[in-house]
Amino acid sequence: MLWDFKMRNVFPKKLFNLLLFFWVFYNLINLSKNSILKYNGLGFKEKSWLSFLFDGFIIENLYSIALFIFIMYTAKKFLDIYESWFTRFVFHFLLSIVTLIIIFLTYDLYTFYFKNVIGTRTLRYYMLNIVDYSNVHFLIYFTNVFIINTYYFLDKIKNTEVQKAKLKQQLSDVKVNILKYQLHPHFFFNTLNSISQLIEVDKKLAQNTLADFSDLLRDIVYLKDTNFLNLGKEIDILNRYLDIMSIRFSDHLVININIQEGLEDVLIPSLIIQPIIENSFNHGYSDENTSLKIEISIKQNKDNLEVKIKNDGAPLSQKNIIYGTGLKNTIERLETLYNDYKFSIKNIPNKKGVVTKLIFPIKYD
Repeated sequence: MLWDFKMRNVFPKKLFNLLLFFWVFYNLINLSKNSILKYNGLGFKEKSWLSFLFDGFIIENLYSIALFIFIMYTAKKFLDIYESWFTRFVFHFLLSIVTLIIIFLTYDLYTFYFKNVIGTRTLRYYMLNIVDYSNVHFLIYFTNVFIINTYYFLDKIKNTEVQKAKLKQQLSDVKVNILKYQLHPHFFFNTLNSISQLIEVDKKLAQNTLADFSDLLRDIVYLKDTNFLNLGKEIDILNRYLDIMSIRFSDHLVININIQEGLEDVLIPSLIIQPIIENSFNHGYSDENTSLKIEISIKQNKDNLEVKIKNDGAPLSQKNIIYGTGLKNTIERLETLYNDYKFSIKNIPNKKGVVTKLIFPIKYD
């Protein structure tokens, strides 16, 4: 497994396939050009068509593959060891000379033993032929170097972006959790305060309500690290809270929940609706408004989920329209979790209550 990892690290499959495709395609074009020249008697007259095709495609591809595999290995090593572009260039320049000599000698042996090309092999012969082919070899060599270094450069950028995205997500998760931990005590204290007021009226009912609150607390603690819940679960938890509040306000509270069918599995920020309902209780009741009706409507609007909470209680004054802990928390969580969202809270005309609306992208698990 370690060997496989090292091989994938030094010889990435995508890079290998890219180079293979590039050089096979290049050699195919070069072969087509030379075939036209040979067909018209402008070159390669000494070779048969079989020998011409074999040398021009099979041998050239073997040469290209051997060269780019070697460069893949050395280029990766240089990237890991040397940071200076100049140092890498010097090393590759020296290696290009070495590979030029090796490849020429290998091809010369091939023609000598398999093609029966006999001739005087002197130092001058080798030097002149190597120099004659050097410009083509350097071009091929540094084309490989350019492609390989570009691949690793782009891969590094991609990995950097991935790491940034992961870090951003981690920071978002931390921020959301901090906001949730801020919200939970706020919610707990208000609920316990409601139960304490109920004790003075009906102790038995207060005990039952405390048991309900215990179940609700268990659900919330269980979900302490969960940023999203499916809508069905969110409504189940919300109903526990509303049951507690219904006991407290008795006949002075009416709650209607209307949810469009088929949205049960849509993910929404956990406990995102409860602070808005709590805000309705805190500001909806007044000396003039001793009863309260709350309507919760959830529906799909194109690619977004629209959550609307409307109450017929006291309108918001300029003083209490300033967002408290719960609403600030809600807005900050929406801002952290979504790039595009809408949040609004406003009075209904003619002093008929307050409507709060949340719109954010639909998301599934």
